[in-house]
Amino acid sequence: MLRAVAMLGSILTVGALVESSFTPAVRDAEPQIRLVNTIPLPGSFVVAQAVYADHERLFLGSYQGDLFVLRRDRKANFPVMETIHLGAPLTSVRGNEKNIYVTSSNGKLYTFAKTWPRLQLTEKMSLSTYGLTGLDITGGGLYVAKGQAAAAASDSNLFISELNPGDTGLDVLSMRSYGETFVPHRTLVFDRQTLRPIGELPQPGPGHVSLSVRQNFIFMTTPGCCGRGIDIYNAVTLQHIQYIERSANTVAVAKASGTNYLIAGSEAGAIDLYEQKNGAYGFISTLNLRELTNFKGSEDIEIRSLWVDPFDNLIFAGSSWGNDSNRAADLPSLLILELIQNSPHSRRIP
Repeated sequence: MLRAVAMLGSILTVGALVESSFTPAVRDAEPQIRLVNTIPLPGSFVVAQAVYADHERLFLGSYQGDLFVLRRDRKANFPVMETIHLGAPLTSVRGNEKNIYVTSSNGKLYTFAKTWPRLQLTEKMSLSTYGLTGLDITGGGLYVAKGQAAAAASDSNLFISELNPGDTGLDVLSMRSYGETFVPHRTLVFDRQTLRPIGELPQPGPGHVSLSVRQNFIFMTTPGCCGRGIDIYNAVTLQHIQYIERSANTVAVAKASGTNYLIAGSEAGAIDLYEQKNGAYGFISTLNLRELTNFKGSEDIEIRSLWVDPFDNLIFAGSSWGNDSNRAADLPSLLILELIQNSPHSRRIP
């Protein structure tokens, strides 16, 4: 049925179909994730930081070089407000109260002021001759990763995993580099204030990893079809906390009614839900997005990016938008879900 949808103007119809027809049964004593809407934006969201949101808008950076800005309005089915063409694959989108920051494979960092209703480009900095792959904002600091490195920041530490010699991190405000000594198969840890090395974490294999820091934990995954699982470390002590043996491209953390949840997106188009109890995350359920949307091809839906925040119960998932042979106008690249608490001792998030 969904393949009858042809263009972006059909978002309203798609959203209605998803919410009315594809809502799975919710068991009384367990929280669940439900698919709310699918939006066929003409873009591939293939990196872990491709999706970001604040309380008013969604921001998505595509491999095709477009920054999509959508209004965070569920009743209106998240309409597109503007599309900004930047011309090279976008590798991360993040923001703070005043600005949106975008990195690109051409090595540029773009800064947009959060003006309304349209963003305003205020600065464009060339920071690398071989590309930028990510950024993080914390404690007033702005950090980017050069080359093919993966990077993340906590309140006290910086984390960087370098795939090749020459991959480094950069403190943009001071223009100081860190991670200049290449150490293969390790995630290097630096003090955020001094940029001095303070430790390292082992990686599950020789390939690329994805890093994210939430609630003083660092989550490490191996993107792709054959990732071995999710490693969780304490971001302060660097102690290994847990290993989850389910493949995941990327993860996000949600907190509701005092309970922590881990949400994971996979290359197989699945969303897994975990609940934290006694300091560890236990698997609750999985949602097969290919089955729910009837886009069942092996590459139709691959969850590469997730965003969750405290503003509501919504989960924003970016997909790779198929490949050159199966890409179509109705193939969803943004999927919107919600976390539902249905326990007698909890409530649905308002």
